Amino acid sequence: MKFYLFLQTKPTRNHNPLNAMTVLEQVYNDFKMGKVDMLYAELYPSMLTYAARYLMSDYAMMAEDCVQNAILKAYDKRTSFVSPFQLKSFLFTCIHNDCISILRRVKTKNNYLNQTKEETEQEFSASMIEQETLDLLYRAIEELPEKYRELFELNYQQGLKNTEAAKQLGITIDGFNKRKAKMISLLRERFIDNDAMQLLITMLLV
Repeated sequence: MKFYLFLQTKPTRNHNPLNAMTVLEQVYNDFKMGKVDMLYAELYPSMLTYAARYLMSDYAMMAEDCVQNAILKAYDKRTSFVSPFQLKSFLFTCIHNDCISILRRVKTKNNYLNQTKEETEQEFSASMIEQETLDLLYRAIEELPEKYRELFELNYQQGLKNTEAAKQLGITIDGFNKRKAKMISLLRERFIDNDAMQLLITMLLV
């Protein structure tokens, strides 16, 4: 499902693959201690843009409420998070669910949800995914080699389009597509006997 848009400052030319993970870890460590400055500085812009893109122009003014609600929910359970990706997954899942709720309430005035049956089922299924199932996926992603973790961070968490992420990684779009396919293949192999995880990988990554 491609519903991401990245609208932060342009990356520096000398992007270090470790930077994204280091920053996310710092955000996570600070947040666990009740400090939110790093979260607002590093994650807030992409969360706000994600919500605004999902809500489209007619309801983008409600994006900030969705983001703030997600942060408050995460803050209330901050001591329960066990990894940076779990925290980030929780935040984006909360935003996704709030956006879906808003669009459901206004769908009689807007045809936004008038999509194909398959797309609609995917979105509603995603909103029902339990956090513990997502945690399994994110823990597996954390254990992937660095080049795949960085691709995931850029393409899925920050929301860069394939061409944008490929440029930032310094590889061709063909090389990017092959690396992305390999990442998905590795995750499928990890959960080869788990039909639910296979479905989740298909819904969120393919």
